Amino acid sequence: DAPLRDAVDAALALLATTGQLHRILQRYHLDNPRQAALAVAGPTTSPAEAGGTDGARPAGPRPLDRQQLWLFLQGAGVTFLISLGAMALAIPLGIALTTIRMTLPRLSWLATAYVELFRGTPVLLQLYLIYYGLADALSLEAWTAAIVGLGLNYAAYEAEVYRGAVAGVPASQMETARALGMPTPTALRTVVMPQALRLALPGMTNDFISLLKDSSLVSVITVVELTKRMTIVAVDMRSWLVPGALCAGLYFAMSYPLSRLARRLERHLQR
Repeated sequence: DAPLRDAVDAALALLATTGQLHRILQRYHLDNPRQAALAVAGPTTSPAEAGGTDGARPAGPRPLDRQQLWLFLQGAGVTFLISLGAMALAIPLGIALTTIRMTLPRLSWLATAYVELFRGTPVLLQLYLIYYGLADALSLEAWTAAIVGLGLNYAAYEAEVYRGAVAGVPASQMETARALGMPTPTALRTVVMPQALRLALPGMTNDFISLLKDSSLVSVITVVELTKRMTIVAVDMRSWLVPGALCAGLYFAMSYPLSRLARRLERHLQR
């Protein structure tokens, strides 16, 4: 990734010219002849480009150019696609967990354990385990691991949303279906669950908004999404204000329409 390499070179050059790199190496007892030789050799980016016009004093912040803006939009697209893929996995898995808990008493403890485990541990840890911990037995691409990790985590939250929605359906619906001779799984699938999903729509929308923000964590498994792109551009620009504001604006632009949709659904369902 050429932009990432250039950003790293610029950061190293800036640290070297200001003396920060030497102090960091001394602090961690890494200031040896090899590091000194590397400092003399310098990074691939010239000191004039990375640290200032005279090579001795760092230049001020750079403006945001058109290419960097396009990279931001690409990062926002990656964030949205990963969130969409993870939600597409979380919804059916959450429905399956709810169905198991309500119709299969012998396996309900297993579904409950899944929900409590994934809700009770950090999603960041789960991403580490899926991408790095299982690498020897199951090697996944970074995108795949991101979608699977977020999907498995949010399936636990979706299961609770659906369980609450099923509880909101009048018990007479299930009793009537069973009085007509329907088995419990069939009654749940054809009578109760469609009504429950209607009640669960606002909660599902809110979960998707949360998923959009939590997708920033997938940068730890090498996925260059919106937040990671912001970090790269901020280092290259030597400023965090503009990239950070633009990153926040793009997250808001993706989540605000969804929040409006959730409120509209809530008003519609209350009629």
